[in-house]
Formats: sequence, C-alpha cells, structure tokens
Amino acid sequence: MNVYYNGSCSVCNTEISHYKKKTNNINFVDVSCSKDSNISHLSKKELYRRMHVYFEGKLYSGSESFLILWSKIPNFTWLSMLLRLPLLRQMWYMAYELLAIVLFIKNFYLKK
Repeated sequence: MNVYYNGSCSVCNTEISHYKKKTNNINFVDVSCSKDSNISHLSKKELYRRMHVYFEGKLYSGSESFLILWSKIPNFTWLSMLLRLPLLRQMWYMAYELLAIVLFIKNFYLKK
C-alpha cells in the first residue's frame, strides 16, 4: 500500500507522522517532493487537494483513501468499519471535503 500525502501541509504531515508510528508495512509518499508512476496522471492540484492511497492495483482518493488506510492500521480498523456505515459514510465524506478544501486553499494558494 502506498499513501500519497501533501507533506508541505503541517496538519497533513502531523497526521501522517502519527500513522507512521503505528505501522511499518505502509509506504508513505510526500507528493510535495517526489513523484510516483501510480499517480503520474494526476495534476499537482489534484495531488495536493486530497490524500490518495494506491492499494491492490486501485487508486483511492479523499475520504475513501482514509477508510482504506485506517483498515490497515492497528487500533484504527474500528473507525474504518464505523465510517463505512451508510449515513456516517456520507457525513464523513462531507466533513473530509470541507476540511480538505480549507487546507488546500491554505497550503496551495496562501503560502505563496
């Protein structure tokens, strides 16, 4: 599993650092300083806008990528299962998209 995140985002970096301490079998890739063939078709804005997970030959983005990631990290599998429930999944999607757009604007446009 490869997790692609924006390492130039302090919030994103802090969260990923937490996950790195929990597992050794996931490859975390900072898209702000590296490129990978699994995501080469995505623009810089697309890469910075959402977290992405490449797992079992498929690329997941946004809130879905967190569900995949959490399902593979000890003590987070329950959260992945809970947020897959229909109503909670929709609320999780909306919450993620709202936070992601705020962080994207802050990190991509306001940092310059």
